[in-house]
Amino acid sequence: MPVGSTIRARIARIVLATAAGLTAAQGVPRAQGTLSALQTDMDQIARRARPAVVTVIAQREVARKSGAPASEKRQRTRVGSGVAVEENGILTTASVVMGADRLVVRTANGIQAEAELVGLDPIFNLALLRVPSVRLPALRFGSPRDAEVGSWVISLGTSYRAQPTQSVGNVAYRYREPHHALLQLTNTVYPGNSGAAALNPSGELIGIVQGELSPPEPADRDPEGERRPGGASFVLPVEIARPVFENLRRHGRVPHGFLGVRTRPAIVTAAGGGPRTPIGALVEGVVEGGPAEKAGLRPGDLIVAYEHERVEYPEQLARWVATTRPGTSVELVWVREEVGQTGRALLAESPDPIPNWVTRDPEFDTGAPPVRISELEREIRRLSEELSRIKDRSGRDR
Repeated sequence: MPVGSTIRARIARIVLATAAGLTAAQGVPRAQGTLSALQTDMDQIARRARPAVVTVIAQREVARKSGAPASEKRQRTRVGSGVAVEENGILTTASVVMGADRLVVRTANGIQAEAELVGLDPIFNLALLRVPSVRLPALRFGSPRDAEVGSWVISLGTSYRAQPTQSVGNVAYRYREPHHALLQLTNTVYPGNSGAAALNPSGELIGIVQGELSPPEPADRDPEGERRPGGASFVLPVEIARPVFENLRRHGRVPHGFLGVRTRPAIVTAAGGGPRTPIGALVEGVVEGGPAEKAGLRPGDLIVAYEHERVEYPEQLARWVATTRPGTSVELVWVREEVGQTGRALLAESPDPIPNWVTRDPEFDTGAPPVRISELEREIRRLSEELSRIKDRSGRDR
């Protein structure tokens, strides 16, 4: 019987044993034995997959702070994780490698090798590296069915100090938006886990760890020490990661949707100076002959929905358009002179590999590709706050 099936069988036996209401004297030893065996199976999967997980080191020389001589440079280093999906092809996050002058990969057995950047995509926060001098045991892609809420997940990565990290948990929440998704795991996330592997109980890759959302470190923390593990880990699921990987491998970039509108925020304020509420993206201009114009949009329209999801601010709309494949027909709802209208737009391909709404990274700014996904971080923070409110309400209702 495959190990993945064995793990699922052990989980089923634990659940049945609990439901049967075994007595403490009889049930606890059996449950503990089953859990011990389950942990052993998980460890076996981790040991088999570990050689495919690497440390990714991105280095860049940047100018020193103002006042220092222009010739003085300092080296900026970022450390993350990566996972082999081909014998010398490694997936990691774009946020680790963007803007780097030098990329180095360190394998699980201590081999260190120079890596080449095949391509990166800041919208989906993925990058593909090639390491010609190293052959790694590639992990197979799993099925999206193995990444539903409640599914068991093993996360394998490395820390900032290139030490192996391992955590077992499950999918706590699946955050969906038009043509995009993120998984929130109960797994412990460690500093340096950006780009780590998320595996199903069969050892197949079901996602790439994007990073963590955690409270700020205490002010009295030792500045030389490594950050503690914690926070919530978020994963780009396989149904998103695999097509991005295929595009990066074949073309070095990912095609993004293009609507052809220039928008600004639309906000209403409650009477008496109450809270400001975003209500949509106000169209300031449309590209002549572009998808928006063909759909009937014109300056002054207020876009309030995209693919049945409410639009609150322009960056949200821009991200949803960018994550939609060119050639897709999307439904839009907009308001014109207080009358709601609905139409469909056939998205074109964005002429810019990196849309201008993506914020530049001040640390790795080279005037071009180095970027970070500030709007996605904003959405994750909003989601986390929303989940906290739901939990609080549930607790009060009990």
